[in-house]
Amino acid sequence: MHIDLFRIILYNIPITFNYRNGESMQLRDIQYALTVAKELSFSKAAQKLSISQPALSQCIKKLEQELHAPLFFRENNTVKLTSAGELFMKEGSEIMNKSMRLTQEISALANTREENLRIGISPFYSYHYLPWIIPAFNKQYPTVKLDIMEKHSAILEQLIINDEVDFCMIPLPISHKEIEYQPIYQEQILFAIPKSHGLNAYLTPAMSEGLPFIDLRLAQYEPFLFLKSEQKFTPMGMRLCSEAGFTPHIVFETMNWDTINALVATGMGVGFVPEILVGSSTPGEQPTYCRIMAENTTRSYVAAYKKGRKLSNAANHFIRIAKNSLHFKK
Repeated sequence: MHIDLFRIILYNIPITFNYRNGESMQLRDIQYALTVAKELSFSKAAQKLSISQPALSQCIKKLEQELHAPLFFRENNTVKLTSAGELFMKEGSEIMNKSMRLTQEISALANTREENLRIGISPFYSYHYLPWIIPAFNKQYPTVKLDIMEKHSAILEQLIINDEVDFCMIPLPISHKEIEYQPIYQEQILFAIPKSHGLNAYLTPAMSEGLPFIDLRLAQYEPFLFLKSEQKFTPMGMRLCSEAGFTPHIVFETMNWDTINALVATGMGVGFVPEILVGSSTPGEQPTYCRIMAENTTRSYVAAYKKGRKLSNAANHFIRIAKNSLHFKK
């Protein structure tokens, strides 16, 4: 339904103020009174509303009669609000704002019908994030078809440039200047060590319930499991080690966080992992997760799209749901 047509219909829907004669107040009545209050002039308000001044005066008079209270003082061509008028305008403004939001939300729902939404995301985040997002989205927008393209970040950026996706969910940094983004989630990076490793005895307990802390200098002689150099996290991991005063001894590289997580649990080495992996497997199969005693241990996860691209209603709603869902999971 076109938004203007819906507004016309909504504008004339009675709301639940019952008059003595059985009639009900309409949004139009509230709008008339609000306009008079804003202009402090019946003639100016009538001109703005495109109705005659006598018709406006009659409408306000009827409204005051049915409310059993004057809304305006009228003296020498001046108009002022009464106490009842001030209360009416405060509550009336809230009602009109809610009606406008309802109009916009209904229109947005109507415009998402039978839409195809193309979203790029890496296989890792597809597995760990989308189960939190898609069910909530499908519940609100069942007619929108989701086309999920699972690729690694470098490829996803190229899909954006080539207009092959509406947007991608990827971590910063972004290498292409033609891409803009909006934040979704601040991802906390943790350090994982085998549960049986001697380092467990040197961890700093959390002040309250939570993960212990580790000084990375304690791990400088350990074998590291790392993401491959083309992965976006790798420079951040190298920086954290450098700030701790060492270069990591990398014995294994992979494209997948899950692989690092699983291999650390077997005792093969230590490594960085994202916080979302905490609780992702049974306790016996998990390593010890530690918060890192360092600055800047988070990175931004964003919705990225081609600069100048106007996102559809469905895309904007998907991003909003992603923000809410991942914040709740955190």
